[in-house]
Amino acid sequence: MGKIFLWILGGALLATGAFFIPEQSGSMWPSLFLSSSAVLIYLAAFCFVWLKKIQSATKRKAIGWTLGILVVFSGISAAISYESSQRQKETLVTIRSTIETGIIQNYVNEPLLKTLRAHAQGSGDSNDFGKLFRAEYDSLITEEGMLAYDKDRDDNTVFVYMAKASADSLVLIGESAYLKGESSDFKNHSGETGRYQVKGILTSGGIDYERAN
Repeated sequence: MGKIFLWILGGALLATGAFFIPEQSGSMWPSLFLSSSAVLIYLAAFCFVWLKKIQSATKRKAIGWTLGILVVFSGISAAISYESSQRQKETLVTIRSTIETGIIQNYVNEPLLKTLRAHAQGSGDSNDFGKLFRAEYDSLITEEGMLAYDKDRDDNTVFVYMAKASADSLVLIGESAYLKGESSDFKNHSGETGRYQVKGILTSGGIDYERAN
């Protein structure tokens, strides 16, 4: 009885220890795969040691087949769960990417549209895009030329920069710390590389919106 207890305790400690070996990076699957492998090794050793102690060949086969079926069905269930989690992850990434691009476009377009509207209405220095823009957003512009949208949020991944604000044109750069651009070698406006980046350009002809990376 004491040996059985030690085997059970040893198996529990083995599975638990294996679970915490992989780096906890947000996904539990590496830990689950490693702990499952440890459990399989444990079961194989347990069967090798204890099944041969059973005198009845029929009982040994019954126990062996039962354990084998449990392992197979557990493996199938794990594979299905893993595939389902991967599909859900891809869906969430797609949703997040769509939301992120929409936020960037909105953050870039809103100042351009307000400046264009002020220009059309002839308020203030109506022929100077730079002055019209600064009259509305100067308090949000940092020393680095960034518009401090959501400056109180620690998890903000969207950044908008004023690249140019002259009398005849206004250029804003939208950049994402979450989305990857088309080229990993692209030099972003912030000095980072490989990020998704778009550009909004306001001139007397209207607003042009283009993806830079």
